[in-house]
Amino acid sequence: MPRQVNAIPAVSAGRARSLSGPRRRLRSPGRGAGLWGGIWALLGAALLLSGCALSPAASPAASRSAAARAVIDGAGREVVVPARPQRIVSQTVATDEILLALISPERLVALSHLADDPRYSYCADQAKLVSERCGSNAELIAQLQPDLIFVASYSRAELVELLSASGAPVYRFTKFGGLDDIKANIRALGEAVGEPAAAADLLADLERRFAALAERARQRQSRPRLVSFGASHFTAGAETTFDDLVRTVGGVNVAAEQGVVGFRQISPERLAQWKPDYVIVSAETGQEEAVRRRLLDDPSVAVAIGRDPRRIIVVESRALTTVSQHLADAAEHLEARLWPSAGKP
Repeated sequence: MPRQVNAIPAVSAGRARSLSGPRRRLRSPGRGAGLWGGIWALLGAALLLSGCALSPAASPAASRSAAARAVIDGAGREVVVPARPQRIVSQTVATDEILLALISPERLVALSHLADDPRYSYCADQAKLVSERCGSNAELIAQLQPDLIFVASYSRAELVELLSASGAPVYRFTKFGGLDDIKANIRALGEAVGEPAAAADLLADLERRFAALAERARQRQSRPRLVSFGASHFTAGAETTFDDLVRTVGGVNVAAEQGVVGFRQISPERLAQWKPDYVIVSAETGQEEAVRRRLLDDPSVAVAIGRDPRRIIVVESRALTTVSQHLADAAEHLEARLWPSAGKP
């Protein structure tokens, strides 16, 4: 069974400003292009929908030049890419985070619309160095003439089909469920962009940080029993990033212990029966106390933990959604919430 990751809500990133001026989103051509401009725009859209390339630079023939090479994406498809792609589009926040750690921002022509949102992105500051943001308009993305586009299995199917029809190489990621998937994705992404050494360095740092977390966990006497639970009453069991986080810091994921795999909505009575030591919930910055109070007002939570606010651990939202190397940041964040003196076990 494929591993699962906490769902990322579909929210619009707020406007941000770059170091040199306003952030630019991909825009349609102006209305003053004239009659011939309108005709060419219609022809371009027709070509895109029919599967033809919008420009020679993005054509399959150009991609199969002497410098091109074939890689296999997460869906098992062969993707022909340049030796070192220079016009890369990232359509997911996970690839935003990994790419900005592997390559110079000059090689990125667009990031995902969540790149600037610190609720979900660990790379909001670095993202300022890339001017464009890509949404779900395939024609506007194709106008950037990308030589490699990264998408995910949860990207809109029609968008992926149109991008593929444009002739640009489209690389799909399909697994995001835990640390092993994240490591595999970093290796694959490093190969795709021609930076395997940088990917190896990033992996070495990730493994070093997880090893330090595991060593601190071994030195502790306690193994707290934790359960993720929020307003929607969903919990995360085995084969999720939450399970990896809990086990890394030396805790027990009660839902996994009880046989839950992936994500499941549980009844208030079930939570009360499990009687966890702590309930883990996420909140946006500034909303921590409001979320804690709302949970304490939930009778099922009150029965499970006795209305003790110290037994509700509030973590930042992105800690439960990241599927990049920043899972180490998430684990360190959870550890610090459970043991404020985490550096001194």
